[in-house]
Amino acid sequence: MFRLFSSLAKITFRFIIRLIKRIIFVQKQKRVQARAYASYKAQQQMIEFLSIASHEFKTPLTSIKGNIQLIGRRLRNNVEIRNLSRQELLNRLAEAQELLEHTDQQLTRLTRFINILLESTRINNNTIDLFLEQCELNQVLDEILQNRKQLSTTRTIRVEHPDNKALPILADISRIKQVITHYLSNAHKFSPIDQPIDVLLREQEEYAYVSVKDYGPGIPVHEQEQIWERFYRVPGIKVLNGSEVGLGLGLHICRTFIEHHKGQVGVQSEPGKGSTFWFTLPLLSQS
Repeated sequence: MFRLFSSLAKITFRFIIRLIKRIIFVQKQKRVQARAYASYKAQQQMIEFLSIASHEFKTPLTSIKGNIQLIGRRLRNNVEIRNLSRQELLNRLAEAQELLEHTDQQLTRLTRFINILLESTRINNNTIDLFLEQCELNQVLDEILQNRKQLSTTRTIRVEHPDNKALPILADISRIKQVITHYLSNAHKFSPIDQPIDVLLREQEEYAYVSVKDYGPGIPVHEQEQIWERFYRVPGIKVLNGSEVGLGLGLHICRTFIEHHKGQVGVQSEPGKGSTFWFTLPLLSQS
């Protein structure tokens, strides 16, 4: 009887050992597969990013080159210009000025892309420097809304913020402006031009709260956490205004800037009902 029990114990022990080894092997395989999938996903995101980036850089460069060539052709022949009437010359100069203005717009677009890439590199290398100064978030928001270069003049923007109450913060003003501008740019890009954009600024306990709401297609719940990741772009959402596709870096940069200011970002959205992107910043004590 004792021998039988001893034999059963040995068999059971060997079975448990094999089972443990099998579990460990399966777990290792899952980790290997997870790393391989993560590497594949990162590679695919990089390939897509490079494809989009090359297009976004090529478009303004092609436009700039074409405009310069046109201006050169129209102003190159001095003899022809001297024989033009005053009105014809004014028309020629007006055309050149229009081309120069368009070229300046494309240079601004190109500069913006380069700045986004530089900021992304600083974030990746953990070398972000903030130049903090005291300011009032009300004034920062007003300055952005008065200078709406990236938005159509026909777009309605409805603003709500506290009357006669300053919301002082300690911030890198240029970085906070980038965040608000990106929120507005996205709202404009992905929502119908006949729909308004709602901007809200309010005091929320010890924080200033800023939100930008659009009435576009909305973002599915399972995508809402991923949109803050580097290179991530929500599939299936079309650009309705403007020609810029986006590099998949903007929201990642926004989150990093706000977190470096000890604030938080977030989104509330439902498919078909638009999206509200928000962030908070600590208020300076007014005591």
